[in-house]
Amino acid sequence: MQLINMKTLRSLRPTTTKSGYSQGNATRHGIITRLCLSAALLVISVSIQALTAQVVETTVSLPNSAAPRDLLYNPIDNKIYSANTPDMVGSSPKTESVSIINGATNQLIVSIPMKKGSRDFCHNTADDKVYVANYFADSVTIIDGKTDQVIGIVPVGDAPRALAYNSVNNTIYCVNETSADVTVIDGKTNAVIKTIKVGTTPRVMCYNPISNKVYVPNAGSGNLSVIDGATNTVIATLKMGNVPRGIAFNPQNNRVYVSNYSSDNVSVIDGMKDSVIATIVVGDGPTAIFHNPSGNKIYCSNVGAPGPDSPDECTVSIIDASNNKVIKTLTTGDEPTSFCYASNTKRIYWANEWSHDIAVVDAISDTFIAVVKYPSPPVTPVDICYNPKNNRIYTANRMKFAICIIKDTFSVTSSVFNFQGETPLVLFPNPVTDILYLKEASACTIYSTTGSLLLQSEKKEKQIDVSALTAGTYILTIQTQQGFQSTTFIKQ
Repeated sequence: MQLINMKTLRSLRPTTTKSGYSQGNATRHGIITRLCLSAALLVISVSIQALTAQVVETTVSLPNSAAPRDLLYNPIDNKIYSANTPDMVGSSPKTESVSIINGATNQLIVSIPMKKGSRDFCHNTADDKVYVANYFADSVTIIDGKTDQVIGIVPVGDAPRALAYNSVNNTIYCVNETSADVTVIDGKTNAVIKTIKVGTTPRVMCYNPISNKVYVPNAGSGNLSVIDGATNTVIATLKMGNVPRGIAFNPQNNRVYVSNYSSDNVSVIDGMKDSVIATIVVGDGPTAIFHNPSGNKIYCSNVGAPGPDSPDECTVSIIDASNNKVIKTLTTGDEPTSFCYASNTKRIYWANEWSHDIAVVDAISDTFIAVVKYPSPPVTPVDICYNPKNNRIYTANRMKFAICIIKDTFSVTSSVFNFQGETPLVLFPNPVTDILYLKEASACTIYSTTGSLLLQSEKKEKQIDVSALTAGTYILTIQTQQGFQSTTFIKQ
């Protein structure tokens, strides 16, 4: 075994343009593969317990090799919607579609042809309409939630990127990235009622129903446009960090949280006063941000430079929303992209796009419960949503052209984390003083409980000298024919 001195790699930032979904430059670093790292780290909890991975209950294959990108749950009709856009230029036009899944049977109902670049949704709960932003077609498609028929296509600005529904006024807001404006659509008549100019490169938005305001981070100009939902005018422009990337509204304290990708922090906005009240330092490249109602917390994913080659590890910062302090940082798989909250069991799920797995965390204790490891990568789960009626999690698996459905039930088995069908990892003695013995000779790695790689061996060995480690708890990972196995041990 060799002692490792790990260095943090800060990679080049990516850009996103209308001519392509993402551009970035990154190089794989480190001795072990990223898959091994994510397999080991996603099983850590405060009690150092690890649990079995839950198998995927069923998979819904999408027709015409459609690559799903965004998901939406419709609670009125118990349906799940998937926006499908191909990755390859020249792909079949039939892949530009919205697929609708029955939430009771988990069967595909229909796939509806769309305009180019379908990539975001919102649901009008007053009229039961689903809106789809068509990024390359500069339009929004409207689908009847009951009949699954297209009932309108509304021209909007250049490169519509995100949607939000105003439940107070029954209006829909569409952020247009290239034209740097917001289109306002009447929810009853489907007519455009106003276009609002904002900052440059707006990509996301959120709605505050308490104050009836819409918040638009502008990635290019580094600020936030606050829109009055009653007058549809910009009433404030607030300075953010560099490249504001994600946004979330917290209804428990009427605050808005914005992740600033290039300045590695989160801005906190008072929803009543429209002022920045705190700036919270988080990890490298904060992106997706999510409100956890159990305990009034904010989860923020830190992805570094997105893509399959960097960084060496990703993290999720957990913020106590009562005092705006980071209370925990969880090391996780490669590029956590989206979150959902399972209200029936009080769990947080997130998708790790490039390690091809789903993390499951207890929403109250903020500890890992399990990891759903998809077989046969690449899978690239890029979005996730929850159906409370059937207690199921849906993931959009872009490179498998499918929606995977996970039942939200996990059971504790032991301190060993195993892949489906594998023999438990056996080691002794545990606790150990100097030499740790394995039942089977294996190449292995040892991590700290914070995720740092400490020891590694590429040779298959039955005994490991751990005398150089300080007293504490560690994670041992070995490679098998199916993938990786991990367990914890105590060094005395």
